Order: sequence, then C-alpha cells, then structure tokens
Amino acid sequence: MFFVALFIIFNILYLCTQMPVLALGFTDWSNLILLWGIFLIWFSVRALALSGQGAFGNTLLGKLLNKLFSAQISDEAKVVNVTNYKGIVKYKRLALGGFILIGLGLANSMILPILTSNTLFFNQEYRSLLGNVTESSFVADVEPINLSQIRIIDEETAIKLADKKIGEVPALGSATQMGDMVLQKVQNKLYYVAPLEHRGIFQWLSNQQGSKGYIMVSATNPDDVKLIQDVNGQTVFLKYQLGGFLFDYLPRYLYFHGYVNIGMTDFSFEVDDNLNPYWVVTLYKNKIGYAGSDAVGAVLVNAQTGEITHYSVADVPAWVDRIQPESFVYQQISNWGEYINGFWNSVFAKTGTLRPTGDRLNLIYGNDNKIYWYTGITSSGRDDSSVGFLLVNSRTKVAKWYKVAGATEDAARRSAEGQVQEKSYRAGYPVLYNINGVPTYIAPLKDKEGLLKMVSFISVENYNIVGVGPDIESALQAYQQNLLDKGNNFVPSNVVKQISLHGTVTRFSQMVKGGESYFYFTLDNDPRIFVSTVNISSKLPLIRVGDVVDISVNDTQESPRGVLKLNTTNY
Repeated sequence: MFFVALFIIFNILYLCTQMPVLALGFTDWSNLILLWGIFLIWFSVRALALSGQGAFGNTLLGKLLNKLFSAQISDEAKVVNVTNYKGIVKYKRLALGGFILIGLGLANSMILPILTSNTLFFNQEYRSLLGNVTESSFVADVEPINLSQIRIIDEETAIKLADKKIGEVPALGSATQMGDMVLQKVQNKLYYVAPLEHRGIFQWLSNQQGSKGYIMVSATNPDDVKLIQDVNGQTVFLKYQLGGFLFDYLPRYLYFHGYVNIGMTDFSFEVDDNLNPYWVVTLYKNKIGYAGSDAVGAVLVNAQTGEITHYSVADVPAWVDRIQPESFVYQQISNWGEYINGFWNSVFAKTGTLRPTGDRLNLIYGNDNKIYWYTGITSSGRDDSSVGFLLVNSRTKVAKWYKVAGATEDAARRSAEGQVQEKSYRAGYPVLYNINGVPTYIAPLKDKEGLLKMVSFISVENYNIVGVGPDIESALQAYQQNLLDKGNNFVPSNVVKQISLHGTVTRFSQMVKGGESYFYFTLDNDPRIFVSTVNISSKLPLIRVGDVVDISVNDTQESPRGVLKLNTTNY
C-alpha cells in the first residue's frame, strides 16, 4: 500500500507541476499514461507473485518472479491455489491493461504526431492555417496617424524607465520584480504595462493579498511613467500572477478551474480603460493533428479577485488588444510563404518561396483603432530587400498582403544609424506607419545606455530617404524635405493631396532643437499649428505677427502640420 500511495502522490504532483493538456492532439499527457501502464504491470506482476507464483510453473516468467520476489513469496504461494483462480485472471487483465496503456502512450507521443502532422503530407494544410490572405492597399487600410501617437519608446527603453520609477519607492524593489512588458492602448494612448510580481516564495508568503500594483510607461512620451498602486481609491493587489505559488500561480489556477482539455498560452497583462488589471490568456487547439496551433478563444482573469470569464474570439471585449499570439502568427506566416509551391519545392528549388524578414513580429496601431501584427516579407536568399509586407489583425487574424518592394527592418536600422554614425547611436526596432500615404519606418535612436536621444524616419521603399531629429516634429520635417528633394516613386503617396492656405500670422515663435531652428505659427481663422524651417523658405526668420503668408501643406490630420512651401506678400 505504501508504493500505491506514493504513486498516487506522484500523480497529483505531476498534474500540479506539469499541467498536461488532457485532450487528443496534445502529447504532454503521454508520460502520465506511460507511468500508469508501468505501474499496472508492476502491481499485477507483484500481486500474482505473492498470490500464487506456482501458477507460472517452471516457465521463464515463473523463474523471473521467483528471483524478483523470492524474499516475499511464502512456500504456500509457490503452489497453485485453485480457489484464487479468479484473482489471478483479474491481475493478468490488469497487466494487459498496463501494456495497452504503454502502447497508447507511445502511439500518442511518437507515432500519431508523425502520421497526422508531418509537413510532407500536410504542407498545404499548414499554409492555409493563416486563412485567406488578400492583397490590399496600404493607404486604404492604414490611416495616417497623429504625430502624438507615434511610438518612439521601445521595450528596452521602457524597462529602464520603469526600473528607475520603481527605484524611487523605498523597499518596493526588494519585495517585487517587474513582469513582462505588454504594449497596449489605454484610454486611447499607447503604454507599456507590466505587473509588479513577487520576487520569490518568501515575498509571496509575507504578502498573501498579492503584490502591490503595476507600472505604465508611455510609448510616445518618455516623461510619462506611472506607478499604479491605487485605482478608484482601492489598493491594487495582484493576487493571481505568473510570480505566484501554489494556486496563486495563474496557469495552475486556471488549470484547476476546469481548463484541463485545451491549450493555454500568451499570458498577457492588460488593463481596461478604468485601469482595472486583468490577465488575457489565449486558448488554442492544434488544428493539424498534433501541430498547427491556432487560437479559438480567450480567458480574462481579474488579477485581484480571480474572476474568470471565457470568450470566443469574436466576443472578446474591445479594450483587449491582442488575442492571436505572436508565436502562432509568425509560424503561420512562415508556413504561408514556405509551402507556396509545395513541400519538395521548399526543400530544393525554393521557387517563389517567401519568408518573414526578421525573427519576430511587431505590433502597429492604426488610427482606425485596429491593431496589427506586422512583418516584412522577403524572397528566400534575399537579405536587405523586401517584396512587401503582411498585416495580420491581432484580434481576428484577418491577413492582408501589400506588395511594396523596399527595405527590411534591419536595413532600415542600419540606414538610420548611418545618419548619426559619429554619435554611435543604436536604432531601436523600426515600427511601420503611414506618413502622408508613404509606408515609413520610425525608429528611436538610443545611446549606449539605451536612453532615447533622437528619432528617425526611414522610407520603406527607399531606405536612403531618411529624416533624423531630436524629436518627432523635427525628424518629420527633415524626412518630408528629403522626400521632396529626392523624390518618391511610391504611387499611393499621391493619394495625400497638398492644399494651399492664405492667411495672416496671429502667433509666431522660434524653437531650437538639436542645433536647428524651428518656426511655429498660427493663422487667423485656423486653429491648427504650422511648423517649418529655413530649408523651406529663407524668409521665415523675418516673419512677424500680422504678416500675410501663402503656404502649402499636406491634407492630413497631423499636428503640428509641416509646411511644404511658404511665401509672403509683405517682402
């Protein structure tokens, strides 16, 4: 009985620590089945030996039993006990069941995955997992974004800013550690949000209510860093988290609340527009045998109360930014490009095959409140140039393909770094935006410490067209000027129209950024702010309030609006 109890305890510990998905199409329950098979065989053989080893006579099995259990077998047990025949049959059936379980475990872990998921046989199923990929127009789908919403803080810089904020609160850093940063839109602004989790088991034991608060770092303003420890007058305690133990550990908490037969992944910390903290967990199934993982829903867990709400993909609340995990979408994009002409072509000729330009995807936020996973697409064997890019809706997985030849993300980074090579700045990961109808990479330029120093705009179509400045406005001005000077052949850029304005200057101010002067002014009967440099007109420094000017600007929603042409009738 001791060994039986020990085996049961081991099973409970295995379920608590490994949390295998108990469903067909997953292999992680195979180990449990194999262990049960071995246990049943051992238990049956031992029982047979103790109850009547003589039933096996001088057979090989009988001699083996005698050798293994000789110390425990009495002389009476070496004689066949006819009255115990039914018990012997029962134990033999248990042993047979054990062999069946071992066969099932081996089949589920080794044989079935090969037969049902091999790319040699199912490559087109893998390719179609992304869904219907439609070719579309970038300008039509992604609206130009307001300059105030352009992301200039990358994750590396956000982590440094968050660490600095945490260090300002005594003892907070010794009790908690920062969890993974998750980019999200909160109250219509972009933030990196990370939970403050228990640093270890002793901190967990001394704070059973949960760790206190989370941190928000603006993705657009390095001065906007918030430590949130109270919401609506109530202290925020994150009881359920990835830094918890026992049943405060989020995956285990969900597993023992019924999510044992479906895959769980992408445990993302998000807050709603009222700043209430939640965990968003993607639920998935394997669609091609034992592979082809695909999201089928999501679970929202209140990080404070543990309340669980299950949603289908279509019904997830609007404030949740992503349901489709980056790893799933990246793999599906890779399969979509790799198996375009079948399996053998992907191995040998590689005719027409495509692949993502990098090893990761990036989230981009459109002005239409839609969020996309983005990656450039390049032909196999090409390094610095792309043949287009894919945008995949991070909620619905609707995929669109844009055939815009241009630079890869790495090539764009090198081009931006080349503009400031004397400063040895590093470019962060470029993010794709629609700037006046032109697909444009925007990348932060950081010093050796990872702190933001400048901003760069790089044309996707021609990475030699670069604008660099100490802030977004000045970098945009330089970029627009370079577009005008060097030209841009990207056809959709013509969709953005230039408009001419005539008016009297009502306010005029000069500001120096990065050693260059920028002139800001407003016109009568027009609430917008306009900005320009002497590269546009040498008359700018002479303008005064009351002067009448004629200007040309792009018909976009950006603010302040960059001036493309300027003339004054006063001189």
